[in-house]
Amino acid sequence: MKGLFIRPSKLDCTPSVTKRFTTSDHSELIAYLERTTQIDPTLHGGILKALKSVYGNEVSVDNLKTFGPEGLKSLAASVEQQELKYGGARGKKRPSRKVTFEIPHHRTSFEFDWKKGDSLLDVAKESEELLGEYMEGTCGGNMSCCTCHVYLNDAALEHTNKAVRAENDMLDLAYEPQDNSRLGCQVVLQRELLEMEEPVIVTIPASVNNVW
Repeated sequence: MKGLFIRPSKLDCTPSVTKRFTTSDHSELIAYLERTTQIDPTLHGGILKALKSVYGNEVSVDNLKTFGPEGLKSLAASVEQQELKYGGARGKKRPSRKVTFEIPHHRTSFEFDWKKGDSLLDVAKESEELLGEYMEGTCGGNMSCCTCHVYLNDAALEHTNKAVRAENDMLDLAYEPQDNSRLGCQVVLQRELLEMEEPVIVTIPASVNNVW
């Protein structure tokens, strides 16, 4: 039986300003995360807080198991993204790298700064006057549409977390999906992509299927 999948966007992944979880609070849950994933230990508290928003105070190992390793990594990415954004709002400068968007059917390309913790859809929204018509993001990044469908170059794809089931389901509905297809809302600039020496090249498909 496949595990239950809950979209990270449905969880409260914002950093807690009150109680912080510690290893002693949830030693069994922390031990499970350490055994089954390679998630940054500094994100464990945020993951447990997000799960608490769904399951209440009694978060169990069985709750973690429903996500599976890839689902937990996706949740960790959402937690880190929120923590970075909140940190940026408090004046901390986030590291960034360049990302190139190519639009072959219009014979043009654009280069932008991509901040750690932001998704490709975030980049598009910040540059809406240039990319708005190509990456609409109708569902707001909830993996409920495929209007931010893009193709990634091989190096970027290799350094990006694998797509979870909900994303693959939407990619099946996208315009001309390929092996290097991703939803832009799910491709977040994390350490692996940030430190990659090769360029990040995002290609916009020639059309879009809006199934929202």
